[in-house]
Amino acid sequence: MVSNPVVVVGHLCSPHKALFELELAGCNEVTEAGLWACLTPRIVSLTLTDCINVADEAVGAVAQLLPSLYEFSLQAYHVTDAALGYFSPKQSNSLSILRLQSCWELTNHGVVNIVHSLPNLTVLSLSGCSKITDDGVELIAENLQKLRSLDLSWCPRITDAALEYIACDLNQLEELTLD
Repeated sequence: MVSNPVVVVGHLCSPHKALFELELAGCNEVTEAGLWACLTPRIVSLTLTDCINVADEAVGAVAQLLPSLYEFSLQAYHVTDAALGYFSPKQSNSLSILRLQSCWELTNHGVVNIVHSLPNLTVLSLSGCSKITDDGVELIAENLQKLRSLDLSWCPRITDAALEYIACDLNQLEELTLD
């Protein structure tokens, strides 16, 4: 039994460690402070799944503290569009894979932030982001020309119009996932 998970996580992730990949799943006792302690600049792949304390500020820390991040996978029910506003074009040179799964509060406004800040994405998953509509998909199709994989499964507001946008504009697309 761990009495203070923040101390343990902070020790495991201390800057002198050569940590390149980090995955936290179901870590409900890890606070944002514990997560921040792990965010060393060497990390290139980060997965945060079902950690109830992950919110917008944690995504802001990821955007600010991980300049070499290549792949970011996030499943967080309380993350909003504001979180995606923390990303800036400086991340577009490194971040290639973005998976936002079951981020129920994300809307098309979040998609606007993605397409403006991360135009070089090659993989995007919005699986379970149930507030995304055809307008959001149109923004993706018009602005993320390098996409090779797009996951829109469990997005119930997407219709045939979204498929038309994808077919017309995403010429590099190799994989499309729908439910």
